[in-house]
Parts: sequence; structure tokens; C-alpha cells
Amino acid sequence: MARHVLSLQDLGESGSWLLVQQARGIPDARSHTDFMTERMAMLLFAQESLPERLCITAAVRQMGGSTLYQGTVGEWREELDQHQHQLMGVINYYVDCMYLYGFPARIWEKREVEVEFPVINAGSPDGHPAHALADIACMLKYSKDNLSGVRVGWIGCTNGTLFSLIEGMQYFPYSLQVALPPRNDREPVLRAAARYGVKVDIVETPEEAAGGVDYLFAGCRSELDVHDEPHWRITEKLMEKAAPGAHVLLGSQPIRAIGVESGLALSPRSLLLLQAENRLRVHKRLLHWVFLEN
Repeated sequence: MARHVLSLQDLGESGSWLLVQQARGIPDARSHTDFMTERMAMLLFAQESLPERLCITAAVRQMGGSTLYQGTVGEWREELDQHQHQLMGVINYYVDCMYLYGFPARIWEKREVEVEFPVINAGSPDGHPAHALADIACMLKYSKDNLSGVRVGWIGCTNGTLFSLIEGMQYFPYSLQVALPPRNDREPVLRAAARYGVKVDIVETPEEAAGGVDYLFAGCRSELDVHDEPHWRITEKLMEKAAPGAHVLLGSQPIRAIGVESGLALSPRSLLLLQAENRLRVHKRLLHWVFLEN
């Protein structure tokens, strides 16, 4: 049976920890291997995302594999909905694994056809396991391999990365405090916390979310209006509320993330480049995990 990674629960606690440690152990994130030689990975993207496409393509190609990209152009979504049995039979024949991006992972879980290849969630509204694991690897590096007592803040709208960070609290001992803009419904966050049996502190303002944290995420800005945006930014002044030496991470692709003051974004306190490096590492380890039973 094919192994899928639609959420962190597909990996479980031991798998999540193992994958993070193995990813961190890759000496050079851009090293080349032949593990994916003669394997084809299909990238099925319901939304455009240049960073995700670049990262996944680099991971597969650097492991000797090939990629087939299907973006938003065309009628493939209607074809997949209306002719699932026929289309999946064809895809089963041609590809060795598939990355999904831009539509809820739970829809895939309810599919009618069993697939013979691994499916990896490359980012959905309800989860982004690869990003969460890569960001946890970043935090481990700067927390001396121990997340016990580490405080994480999130400022901005919800997205898949936030939901996977909530899910990750089952396995990694950090705490999480979240400030959502006024128009962003907090109920999905509360439901996710209840589903995984973890505690998420929802606060009212960016200042409260930054209070005492070791890591502060710039979340999504999809539900911010022009009047909110100046206040919902991560600035040097806001970082004074955080713990000494706190770091900033992007919780969304740059074009969709809330603003980060340019001086701060280019400073050593920003972990953007390390996030990119660790995402490449994690995707490589995910490919090993889905193809190797042991």
C-alpha cells in the first residue's frame, strides 16, 4: 500500500521526529543523489506558488528524478471530479508520486479511487506538513535541540502552516500564542487545538502575540484590509516585546505574508534563508519516507 503524507499524523510522533533529525543531518541541502532516478513526480497545483514549485522541483531533480507540473490552466479539476476512476487509472500508470498544492487535503482523503503511488501535501488551506517540519528544524537549531519551554508567536491570518504547527504541538513541546486579525474567524484554530488535544493561546493584538516569544511568525495577510495592514506588521519595535534574541520566520510565501520591516527581514534575526534550506531538506527526506517501508 502506498504511503501518503497529507498531515503530520501520517508520520506520527516518531516519524516526525526522525524526519526532522534526518533532514538536519544532510551535510549539504543541495547535494545530488540518484534515489529518484527513473521516478516521475507530478506537481498538481490548484493555485500558483513559485516558491513551492521551485523547492519541490529542486528536491526531485537533485535526487535524479523528473517532474511534471500541472498548474491552474486547463480543466483538470473538473476532469478529476467528474471522471475520477478513469483519470486516476491513467495517472497511476504514468507517475511514481504526486504533490498536491492549493486545495484541502481532506478532499483527497475522501477520494473514491485508491492510488498506487505516494501522495504528499505540498500545502493546503488545512495543513502544510513540510513547512511545519522545516520550521521546527529551524527552531531546534537555535534552541540547542530542545523545544521544551520554547514560546512561538503567530501574527496574521490562518493558513495551512499555522494548522500544521498546531498539529505539531502533539509531538514537539513548544507553546503557541496567536493573534488573528479582526475579520479572521478563530473557530478553526480552536477546533484544531481541540482535535489534537493541545492548548493554543489566542490573543487580541500583535503586541500580545510577540510577548516573550522565542520565534515570531509573519502569518498570512489574506483578510487584512488597508486600514489594518500598518498595524499588523512585524517591526523592530514590536520585537522589543519578544524574548532577547528572538527570531522571525515567514509563515506564508512572501507575497502573501504580513509585512516585515525591511531592516529586520535582512538581519540575522530573520530565518528566511534557513527556512528555504530546511524545506529542501525536508522534501528530500519525505521522498525517502514515502518510498522506503523501513
